Amino acid sequence: MLRIERWMMRPVWLGLFALGAALAAPSARADQIGFTIFKEDDPIGHDSYMIEKRGDETKVTVDTQTDVKVLFLDFHYRGDRTEIWKGGQLQSLLSDTNDDGAKHHVDIHRDGDSFAGTADGKPAKAPGNAIPFTLWTSEFLKSPLMLDVTDFSQMKVGIEDKGADSTKVDGKTVTAHRYHLTGDLTWDLWYAADGLLLKTAFRRRGYPIFLFRQ
Repeated sequence: MLRIERWMMRPVWLGLFALGAALAAPSARADQIGFTIFKEDDPIGHDSYMIEKRGDETKVTVDTQTDVKVLFLDFHYRGDRTEIWKGGQLQSLLSDTNDDGAKHHVDIHRDGDSFAGTADGKPAKAPGNAIPFTLWTSEFLKSPLMLDVTDFSQMKVGIEDKGADSTKVDGKTVTAHRYHLTGDLTWDLWYAADGLLLKTAFRRRGYPIFLFRQ
């Protein structure tokens, strides 16, 4: 009779266990979208989004940096942010911003039907249907309440659906859907059919600013 020692079977069982765990685990996928930021025709920085999806959870890591020289003045902006989404709902937001020396820190999470945490060291709360002003997805346009990712303050924004439009990505004309925002800010946003951002246009300190998808 053929005898198989336990120690000989161990690698086989370990291999089967690892295979089973791999098959049972939700598949992960990561996408990166990046934008070049322009002041008029001059590139002044970048805005990049790493979007990692695992099952119904999405982790978005954002890195924004601009450096602008206007006459004898220099302006600098640095922003780092991590968003966790699950089932289409924001679960947590961690944000650090340095807007030309003005520093902000936000750390909030979903708590039942609302959000709770801190903004600039002070307790912060918001309704659970609020969505941060995060540009990577057009989903935030559906929320009745928007929050500033810099300091978690509530924003009053009106949204006008401009319908089908087109814009350029890497020199190619692509079909887009345009939205015009008014209120606490005045922006134009162009989104692709998959809901991801293609382009933005607004003014800052009186100068036209554009973000173009790379």
